[in-house]
Formats: sequence, C-alpha cells, structure tokens
Amino acid sequence: MTMRPQLLRTALGVLRHPKATRAELKTFQDAQLRRLLLHAYESVPYYRKLFDRHRLHPKHIRGTVDLDLIPISTKQDFRSRRVAELVMRGVDPDRLLSARTNGSTGEPFQVRRTWMEQTLNALFRERCWRAFGLRPHERVATVGQPRRPDARDTKIVGRALGALGVHPTIRLDGMQPPELVANRLAAYRPHMLVAIPGMLCLVADYLISSGRQDIRPRILVTGGEVLTPLMRQRLIHAFGVEPVQTYASHEFPFMAWECRNTGEMHTSDDGTVLEVLRDGRPAAPGETGEVVVTNLHAYAMPFIRYRLADVVTRGAEQCACGQPFSTIRAIQGRMIDYFPLPGGRLLHPYEILNRIPRVDTWIRQYHLLQDRPDRIVMQVVPSQGTLPELQQMISQAVAPLIGPHIDFQVRMVDVIPAGPGGKRRHSCSLISSAYDGLSS
Repeated sequence: MTMRPQLLRTALGVLRHPKATRAELKTFQDAQLRRLLLHAYESVPYYRKLFDRHRLHPKHIRGTVDLDLIPISTKQDFRSRRVAELVMRGVDPDRLLSARTNGSTGEPFQVRRTWMEQTLNALFRERCWRAFGLRPHERVATVGQPRRPDARDTKIVGRALGALGVHPTIRLDGMQPPELVANRLAAYRPHMLVAIPGMLCLVADYLISSGRQDIRPRILVTGGEVLTPLMRQRLIHAFGVEPVQTYASHEFPFMAWECRNTGEMHTSDDGTVLEVLRDGRPAAPGETGEVVVTNLHAYAMPFIRYRLADVVTRGAEQCACGQPFSTIRAIQGRMIDYFPLPGGRLLHPYEILNRIPRVDTWIRQYHLLQDRPDRIVMQVVPSQGTLPELQQMISQAVAPLIGPHIDFQVRMVDVIPAGPGGKRRHSCSLISSAYDGLSS
C-alpha cells in the first residue's frame, strides 16, 4: 500500500488538531475526504460501481459541503457483496485484521483493516484518553465482551504499547460473575477503567450490596451501550467517580468523546465525517437525527456515508470549550438487555451469539426476545442454507448454554421490522430492562 506517508502526517496531526482553528480542521477534513474518495473510486470495486451508477466522480466532491451527492450505504449493502468487492484491489482480505461486530441492529458483520490503520486508530484512542486525564504509564483495565477464539486480533497494537509500559492494560471478560471481575480489578488497581456500562453495572451492584469500596479508579470511561441516568448513579455510588462517555463502533473507532468542560461530545472531525440527518437533511443544533459516517482513514475497506442505525442529537458546530471539534449529544440506540433466568442467573445476549459458529455467514439479521422468564425467542433472517438445517444448528449450539429448563425457540422470518424512529434493538427482555421508559 502507498498510504504510509499520509498516515504518518495524519498521526502527527492527531496530536496537533485539538489546538488548531476550526477552519484549519475543516481544511484537513475536506482534503482527506477528497483523497479517500479518489482512492475508493480507483481501487475499490463497490465504490467504482456506486459512483458510476449515479454518474458521479470524485472530482465533483469539493469537500463535506457536497457529501449529499454521494448515496448512503448500509450494512445490508455491504453484506450482499463479496468481500473482494469491498476491499481495495491488490490486498488479500485474509491477511487483513478483522473484527466481527454482533451488530447493534442485529446484523452481524466483519470489518477489515490494515496494521497501519489499526495503529492510527490507537493514536485516536490515545488522544481521547489523554483528554480524560490519563497520564503515561498509568494502568488501564477494560471490562467487555471476550475475544472470540477465531478472531484475527485487532488489539495487538494496544498490547504492544502495554508491553512497552505505555498504559499497561488488562482485558476482563464482562460476562464472568461480577465478584470475579471485582476481585481482578481490586488486585490490578487501574487508574482508568473502561467498560460497557451494562456489564459494569452488575459489578457495581455487587460492590454496593457487599459494601466494598476497594475499587477506586481515577477515571471511569463507558461506551458501547447507552448509559442511562440510573446506570450513571449506580456507577458513581460503586466506584466513587463520575463516568465519561465515548462513542465508537468497529467500523468507526472513536467517533466522539465527552468534553470534560461542557458535557457535550467532541466528534473526531479529523478521523470521521459524522453527519446527523433528519428526514434526509442535516439536523440543526438541538435536533435529533440518524447517524451517517465516513471513516476518513479506512483505505483497505472504506466506509463512505455509511448508515450506523444510531440516533443522536446534533450539538454545536464548535464546542464551547474552545477546541475546534463539533459536538453531538444524547446518543440513542445500542440498548442491550440482559436476560434474567430462573434461579437468579443473568444471561447476556452475546453469550448466545458467541455459541453460533460463523454467525455472520449464516445469519443476515437476528432479534432476541425474552417474553417469559423461561423462554427466549430468536428470530432469524437467514443468509444461506436450508431453514431446518440452520434452525437445528443454532438450537444445538445454544442448548448447552441455556440448559433444559429454558424454552429456546428459533423462528425463521423474511424480515425483522424496525422499531420507533427506525431503530432496532437486537435484544430485548420484557421481564427486566435497564432501558424501561426509553424508546426502543
């Protein structure tokens, strides 16, 4: 690839941009967008066909002002294409790093990137952590979903930094019993704790009920799911620190992070173009709309005007703190319920998904619903295979996890309708939900 000099310049800019002017940041964003579009048109079959079909050429796009000329792509658009159509020519997809997302809308998908792109993502993360006050060599603990054994490791860059003593980091399985997670955290004594809020709230509940106060990180960062006001209070009670939020996805690492001065979220304008669209037009500050994002530094597998199926509130064009980044507020979507089972056991939906081999190959879309304490229904829109075979494969894979006393039903459907506002929740419990009262 020929992107190394440009990525090096970008890496230097990552540290410089918080002190840049808004005009300087926009100039960088527009130049990077033009460079990305030309690359995608010349090197990625999907975008060549998309542009030609709409009689569009990268030279027609001066910058973000002309973004609406480019058609929006969806996860379904990508899933319906061969991998070779989505990655740049001359690159072996099997040699790229890969990360599989279970999909906040219930559509599994695999994202691919190069080592260099992953390194750049780590630099954006480092900038975010420094903004939160993390100092070099301070310890970090993350609590989240365990790595799948068949996944190509996209965390090696972070582990290498840890080996050099830059933010030594441990990753804890948030699906383990909360007392085990708490004991590991207490032994490690992290300066920064980074976690999915739903998982960390189980640890918080254990700490509160047991009266323990031995886990006191200086910084508490949440992301990956909606943080409700009640969740926030539970975390403050248990860990003694106000949580700050990040907004990211596998396709777009570190799209936004909370400003410690204003409470709004800085959007990573030098890493992405984050659009908030309301009825197809750009939302005004204070208006709510759907998120459409362009990853400015994804060349191996570009994401240009990609619909995330999240809903946010548009913030200010420039944060009042004085940094040049635009802002968003009130992120909606990514509401993931645990399933409370008879006997007091809590089951995370990802435990079910992780049992299904090659889930992103067999399943186009899914929805998990717990409508009774002893029943979980999985709706599946299949990608391939005969329906009886797929039903049997899913049932057999999940049976050892849920046990004989839970009625687990697999139902094949042609479509899973969206919820209010066009959003979909891939898991929902009618028995107990941390998101009761929020739109779903």
